Amino acid sequence: MNFKTLRPLAAALVLASLATAAIAETLGEHPAVTVARTWSSRGIDPNTFIVLHPAAPQFLAASPAEKEKVAREQAQCAAKTLSASKETMR
Repeated sequence: MNFKTLRPLAAALVLASLATAAIAETLGEHPAVTVARTWSSRGIDPNTFIVLHPAAPQFLAASPAEKEKVAREQAQCAAKTLSASKETMR
């Protein structure tokens, strides 16, 4: 090793040895312990409302073809009613 590489390496070792030891801090309690402690004072139960994913499938009561058939029948019925009312006006 040349002197240019050895000098920064030695300085890093000296600084690392002079650094104080890290003091372990408490991490706190497990989340289950926190929930158990606050369980009786909770407001709304998160399991009460189940929110679906925005792209969740939606099941329809009738197929689109059936809906079109019902709409067509309603339009025909309305047309008959309209033509009958026009005839009575004459």
